[in-house]
Amino acid sequence: MRLRHALPSLLFLPCLLISPAQVAAANAPAPAPVPAPASAAPPAADIKPALRVLRDECVGCHKPGKAKGGLLLTTHEKMMKGGDNGVPLLPGKAAESLLYQLLLKDGDPHMPPKKDLTAPQITAIKTWIDSGASWDASVFDEAPAVRPVKLTAMPAGYQPVLALALSPDAKTLAVARANSVLLVDLGKPERPVSGRLEGHAEPVNALAWSRDGRSLVTGGFQKIITWDMTTRQQTRVITESLVGSITALVVDASGKTLFAADGETGGAGFLRRFDLASGKLLTTWKAHDDNVLSLRLSADGKLLLSGGADKMARLWNTENGTLKSFYEGHTNHVLSVAFNKDATRIATAGADREVKVWDVASREQDVSLGDKKIVFSGVDWTADGVSLAVITDKGTASVHTDLKKHVGEQRSETSREKRLTGVGEALTSVVITPDSKWVFAGSFEGRVHAWEVSSGKASEIKL
Repeated sequence: MRLRHALPSLLFLPCLLISPAQVAAANAPAPAPVPAPASAAPPAADIKPALRVLRDECVGCHKPGKAKGGLLLTTHEKMMKGGDNGVPLLPGKAAESLLYQLLLKDGDPHMPPKKDLTAPQITAIKTWIDSGASWDASVFDEAPAVRPVKLTAMPAGYQPVLALALSPDAKTLAVARANSVLLVDLGKPERPVSGRLEGHAEPVNALAWSRDGRSLVTGGFQKIITWDMTTRQQTRVITESLVGSITALVVDASGKTLFAADGETGGAGFLRRFDLASGKLLTTWKAHDDNVLSLRLSADGKLLLSGGADKMARLWNTENGTLKSFYEGHTNHVLSVAFNKDATRIATAGADREVKVWDVASREQDVSLGDKKIVFSGVDWTADGVSLAVITDKGTASVHTDLKKHVGEQRSETSREKRLTGVGEALTSVVITPDSKWVFAGSFEGRVHAWEVSSGKASEIKL
């Protein structure tokens, strides 16, 4: 064994195993050091809590038609235009922003008036301003969270009639009087009260019959009740997600779906779709920038018409809740809406002292009724489209037929008007019988008046 010759070979073996490329790499300049990865940027501030505070606590007094101090908070652009006291905030500088300063306990004037925001709400506003005061418009389309409210007993003398609903067979008139619903038997000459439905603690603002007349739905503050009209017993109470007074109700043509208008006073108006049998909430969408005040369903059940305090009337697809059209022309609240027979026309009654009749397809105003002297508080169209009943807040009522498209200056030529005897008190709601023979209207003073259309004479239904 020639070990002494093997040793030199073993010593040089590592050199024989290195490739030319590796040798070149070894001789190359050392690469520049790679910088350590930068630490991740802090997550963007969640702006939605702050915008919800603006929506729920501030927008009610800073919106179109009610912009206190000249300040609007409904969009970022309007907010940054400022008001009488200038721009309300400096992005990135909450401590120097008037909007933040006035929320503090020593704010002068303190905002919101007569109320202190919670510490988390104030912190959310501060964080939002300090992070740049960016905007997410989707927050303003959300329904506000339900707020628990402690209800007290209503004054005994408060007995307004706020809603009427005529049964499909025109034999029973449902009357929402204070927090009760009275059932008036129209089949008897004396029109006696044949029943009373009790279940609401607050005033009942809305009523709706199912088309088969078997169910009646009543709406009050944060509560909807469905009633079996055979037994006159409650079948279901719905409270899920309701944030304010139920201002209007409609049962769809199938009798399976309920549409309800809901919203906080002075806030956006929302439409909610419920499964009537189970009471399950199916969908909710923002319908108006202010409270919804009236709802009507077309005869074929495909269209839902809403009128709101934002001066607008809107037309919705009942199947999916999509907006089909809108009608803009009133300069004050749209208090009541109605469809004609085939939903080719709609009528809208406004606090701007005018009733407008619109062509649905063209969105053009065909007819204008009224002399701009009296607020029109309600309208109702007979199912055959022949007669349009109209009431006012001064106690006057009339029935219009032969509505013709307005082509000149004289409004009196656009319809034939039958004036009914005035009753001298504010009227709140109206129905007209399918045969156009009788008109019934409720008053804020708690009465229900009946007019025979042919004579125009009025009488009072004893409640």
